[in-house]
Amino acid sequence: MQNVLSHISSIIIPALLFYIVAYGLVNGSHVYEDFIKGAGDGLKTVVQIMPTLVGLMTAVGILRASGFLGFLGQMAGKLTEGIGLPSDLVPLIFIKLFSSSAATGLVLDIFKTYGTDSYIGLITSIMMSCTDIGVE
Repeated sequence: MQNVLSHISSIIIPALLFYIVAYGLVNGSHVYEDFIKGAGDGLKTVVQIMPTLVGLMTAVGILRASGFLGFLGQMAGKLTEGIGLPSDLVPLIFIKLFSSSAATGLVLDIFKTYGTDSYIGLITSIMMSCTDIGVE
């Protein structure tokens, strides 16, 4: 059974790509031109968000290096320990409010320190898998 599943997983992506191309050809679409246009639009999007992402990651690095996030975790941790939320996760909550991408560096540090299967690692995984609710 496991052998069958490993073969199926090897076939899924190529089959999906073949299906998309075949569907486009059947409907008379210019598949390659549409792909190139989409890739160009995606590259423009990456270029547009890159300065913001670099700025957020730099700000998180500065906050971590200055010790502010540790201080914030200690102060708020006194309140959160009572409900079972370790103080080491408070900085992650704070940073994730602004950017999930910027919080990824903190997640990696938590995983290195406590491991992915620890209590803190499991809560971190759950927190990072939650969606953001933005107010606009």
